[in-house]
Order: sequence, then structure tokens, then C-alpha cells
Amino acid sequence: MLRTELGAKGVRVATVEPGMVDTELPDHVTDPDASRLMADLLQQIDCLRSADVAETVAFIASVPKHVNLTEITVLPTAQPI
Repeated sequence: MLRTELGAKGVRVATVEPGMVDTELPDHVTDPDASRLMADLLQQIDCLRSADVAETVAFIASVPKHVNLTEITVLPTAQPI
């Protein structure tokens, strides 16, 4: 909806959908099973770092003004989905 409202004004709107990112989130999950699952996944794959997501956002902002990258999914290489 933002894209519809703001596109005519030259405002670009993009969605960045990151996969597994190495953050403190597992430390705040109260469900033991979910916490264990997240910890196991973090051990099994080389997760994204916050800098990886930031570089993606910087890339989106750097494209020419007439280009709008509307949706980007960023996953670690080893993350299947």
C-alpha cells in the first residue's frame, strides 16, 4: 500500500526479508523447544550477520532513482528455506 501511495511522489518502498541472522533473539525465547531449535540451527549453518542485511539495504538505496527493488529475500547459503 505504501508503494501505491508514495510511488507517484518518487518514494521507493522495499521489503527486505532476512533468513537466519545471528542475533540475541534465542536468548529471549521462553519456549525451551523453540530456543533449542534456534540454538541448533545457529550451530549448523553459517548465519547471516547484521552487516550482511545492512549491506543489502545499502544496495537497495544505491540503485538508480528510476529503479525500485520491491522485495529481496536474503538467506544464508546453507539455509534451505
